Amino acid sequence: MKAAPDGRNPVMPQIDVSEQQILDALDRLSPEGRREAVRRLVAGASTLDRIIGTLQPRIAEVARQRGLNWATLSDEERERLVDDILHE
Repeated sequence: MKAAPDGRNPVMPQIDVSEQQILDALDRLSPEGRREAVRRLVAGASTLDRIIGTLQPRIAEVARQRGLNWATLSDEERERLVDDILHE
């Protein structure tokens, strides 16, 4: 594995996998693997909910600056906004 530019941790290679391929792979997991996948998904969602809750006033301000009203956005629109902010 190739070392990171700073020489510390190795850089993991990136692979492109579609969502459908991931879903198909989940269907092939053992029961233990499925439980672990669910545990990780739930933990990730919980962490994201806490982060958004903590940062909600700032996210609402960014939404306002973009001409959006955080309070009236659907969950999908909120997710899209947060995703846009994270990828800036």
